[in-house]
Amino acid sequence: MNRSDLRKIAIVFPYWLGIGADALWAIALFSPRVFNTLTGNSELDPSQDSRFIMAIGGVLMTGWTILLLWAVREPIERRFVILLTAFPVVFGFWAIALIQVLAGNSLQIWILVKTTILFASMITSYFLACSVVRNRPV
Repeated sequence: MNRSDLRKIAIVFPYWLGIGADALWAIALFSPRVFNTLTGNSELDPSQDSRFIMAIGGVLMTGWTILLLWAVREPIERRFVILLTAFPVVFGFWAIALIQVLAGNSLQIWILVKTTILFASMITSYFLACSVVRNRPV
C-alpha cells in the first residue's frame, strides 16, 4: 500500500465512522431501550414529550447520516461536510459528554473518548483533503 492509498483511507474512513455513529444514534433516539444501552442509563423511561423530542433528534441524525453518505462519494470535493460534522456536531456531542462527566456521570466517559477520536479523525480528514486539492495541478 503506497502513501496515496493511505491518504485516501485516512480521508474516507472518518466519513464511515461518522455514518456508523450517526446511524446508531438515530436508532437510539427512536428507541429508548437502545438509547439506555448506549448511554449506560437503565433508569431512563422517557415521557411522551421526551420521546417526541428524541424523535426530532432521530430525524436530524438520520438526515446527517444521509448527508455523510452523499459526501463520502466525493470526499475531497465535499470535504466541507466532514468539517461541519466535526464542528459543531461532534464537538457539540463532546461538550455535552464533558458536562455530564464533570457532573459526576462517569458512564459518559466512553462517549467523551469516542467523540474525541471522531473529532480528531474528521479534522485530519478535512486537512488531508485540503492538501490533496492544494497539490493538484491546475
